Formats: sequence, structure tokens, C-alpha cells
Amino acid sequence: MEHSDNNKEVNQLNNDSEEQLKKITESSESPENPESPETPDSPESPVEDANEDTIIEEKARRRRERRNRVWFVVKYVLVNICRAVLAITFLFSAFTKANDPVGFVIKLRDYAGALGMTTIPDYLLYLPAIALTLVETILGIYLFVGVKRRRRIAALATLFMLVMTAVTLWIAIKNPVSDCGCFGDAVVLTNNQTLGKNIVLLAMAIFVTANYKMMFRLIHHDWNWIVTIPVVIAVTVLFSYCTYMLPLVDFLPFAEGTDLRQTVKTGDALDQNYKVTFVYTNGTDSLFLSDQDDDPDSTVWKYVETRNELIGDNLEATTELFIVDQDGDDVTIDILQEEGFSFLVTVPNLKDATVELSGYLNDLYAYCQKFGYQFYFISNAADEQTKHEWVRDTAAKYPLYESDDRVLWQMVRDNPGLMLIDSGKVLKKWSRFGLPLIDYHKELQPEFIQELQLTKRYAAKPLRFDQ
Repeated sequence: MEHSDNNKEVNQLNNDSEEQLKKITESSESPENPESPETPDSPESPVEDANEDTIIEEKARRRRERRNRVWFVVKYVLVNICRAVLAITFLFSAFTKANDPVGFVIKLRDYAGALGMTTIPDYLLYLPAIALTLVETILGIYLFVGVKRRRRIAALATLFMLVMTAVTLWIAIKNPVSDCGCFGDAVVLTNNQTLGKNIVLLAMAIFVTANYKMMFRLIHHDWNWIVTIPVVIAVTVLFSYCTYMLPLVDFLPFAEGTDLRQTVKTGDALDQNYKVTFVYTNGTDSLFLSDQDDDPDSTVWKYVETRNELIGDNLEATTELFIVDQDGDDVTIDILQEEGFSFLVTVPNLKDATVELSGYLNDLYAYCQKFGYQFYFISNAADEQTKHEWVRDTAAKYPLYESDDRVLWQMVRDNPGLMLIDSGKVLKKWSRFGLPLIDYHKELQPEFIQELQLTKRYAAKPLRFDQ
């Protein structure tokens, strides 16, 4: 009985399965079924639509990734190029200042005079000179090697360039000086050129600051001091050495080896290319007069300097030189056309020149008289009382010549300085701290000139020739 019931249940299950299978087959073969793969006119399935959208999105994502990678590489390269340009500019600017600190102080004096601060002594101007030189050195080194605090250094460089751009904007508008002196006499730019240069550098600094993380490091940040300290010491030593001696690399138009007969413009050529301006001050305001104006009231206005500004923006390499004798006659060409050796003693400021060198200069004059060499004592256009006091205090027997103080500073960066020329060609230059020791009994020979020994720093006792 139980066995019969089991057979009935099995048969019933089989019948139900056959009926379900038949329904599934009919539904799959029905033309009304939209999911039938055999229907040629049926639309794509939702699964296929989703897959196609995913593929499109993936392709777009990959394109974005490729563009991002390319832009990252481009920005990475640009950031480090800008960082290198800023670093090299700072380091080169620091070198030109350390190489010619006297010239940089002269430029700072021009700025101070333009602001009416004409009584500041030169030794105080050396403080901002060395400070600015060290700031540019440190910024340049840190940007170049990539220190640990890259964001801070980049921000400081931006701040520095922002200040320099504001200063050069003032210079371009007011025109208090002919050039800013950013690179000394190595690269002379007009005020407008300097402003454009600083705007470009400021944009670079902002770009580097915004992407400071892309600056790669040349050395590990724990070893930055290995580069920084020696460079700072070297710049400080160079600044100190060139303050007492002469520029290590002479970018001036009167550098050793220059043939002044070929490079100097004299007489009418100067008047045609230069605008002469006489600067006076009353302690508060500055007065600028041309060579056509009458002299101001001497009881109110005090003479400061004479400026010779090149007319136009074409700053070609020319050397201006204008020397007059005691009668006011131009003797520049006569001096340059002299054959043989000539000693030129340059004194940009006769009033401040030390009289302790009087013995040396008198002996040098006697030496030139003995062997037929020329001797020219050239000072700035000092007043008659200053000249009289110099002749009286030094017992000078040599004549006094005059020239522009700025030209004399270009000839030798000292007060006084000494230059030796041979038939118009500059052979050697010395500061007062390294004057040559010459045998009084021997004539100068061309091969001997290069072997002139330098004395030690000039002491209180006047240095004299060997006799």
C-alpha cells in the first residue's frame, strides 16, 4: 500500500516537471518575448548598455590620467626651471656685489642722495651692502639645493622679489639713478629693463611657491649645511677682500688690458652721448641742474655730485674720460697719446683722501721724474681751499688734474688708487692697501710689470721706495 502511494507521488512530480519544461520552451520560442536572442529586431539588453557605458567611462578616465601625467611632468619641469633661474640670478647678483662692494656702496649712496640722506657715512652703507649680499646668497643656495623647508624658502624668495619689484617700479617712475645696480657693472640694465626683469622673476617665484612640493632636492636635507656654510663664508671673505683690495673680476671699463685709445670717448663725443646733471642738496631736498643752468645759491645748496647719463636706452660699451689741467684745458687725449709708462693717481674725493700716502706719492713722482715717466695726480673737482690744504699738508710738487669723481671711481675702486698705463693701455691697478714696491734705481721693464710685489696693508708710516 505504501509502495503504491510512493509511485503515485513520483509520477505526479514527473508530470509537473514536464509541464514546467513545456511552458519554458514555449515562452522562449514565442515571438512576443522581447528577451529572445533570436528576434532580429529586438533592442540591446540593459546589461549590454551598462557594459558599453562602463567602457566609455574607463576610456575617458584613462585619457584624463594621461593628460594629468603629461601636465604633471610639464609643471614639474617648469617649476624646477623657474627655481634654477631664481637661484642662479640670486647667486650671480650676490657675486657681483661681493666682487665689487665699493661699487655697490656707491650705488647705495646714490639711492640715499635721491632720498635726501646725503650725510650718511660710507661705513654705515657697508652694513646693508653685506646684509643684502648674504640674503641673496642664502636664498640662491637654498633654492638651488632644495632645503627641507622648501615652502618657506620659496615664500621668502617671493617676498624678496616683491620688495625688489616695488623698488624698481619707483626707480622706473622717478628715475633717481641711471641703473639700479642689481648686477653691478657686470650687466648694466636700464630702469625699464630692470623692472621687466623683476616682474618675470616675481612671477616665477609665485609659481614655485604655489608648487613647492615639486622642487626636488639635490642633496639630503640633513646635509644642506655642507653646501651653505662654505658658500656663505666664501662670499663673506670675497666681500671683505674686495673692499680693501680691488675687484677680483674687473667688469669696469678701465680693466687691466684695456686699450683706452680705442675705447675712450672724449671731447664732443661725450657731449653728444651724455646728459650732464649737477646734483645739489639743502639737507632736505635735492636739486638737479643741467650744464646750461646757473649755479644755485651756495649758502643754501651744497654740491653733491655730477652725473653723466647716457642718452637713450642704448647702453653700448663706451668709456667716458675727461681730464683737465689746472687751467681748465682738456688734456685727456694728450695723456692717452703719451708713449711709454704713465702713473695715474686717482683720487675721487680729495677732501677725504689720506695724507699718510704723501711720502709714497712724492717718491713716486721723483722716480717718474728720474726715468722720464709721466705722473698724473687726478682728483675730483674740489674747491680751491681743499687743493691748497692738500698741497700744504703733503708738500706736493706735482701738478693737480681734475676729472669727474664717478669716472675716477671706475678707474680704480679706491681713494686714492694707482693705475699704470703703457702708451694708453692699462697694465696694472692697485688700491692704497696694496701699493707696489718698486726699486728706485731700476727702470720699469714690460716683463717686470707683471712681477710687481704687493706691499702689506698700508700702516701709519708712509711706504717708500727702495733706495
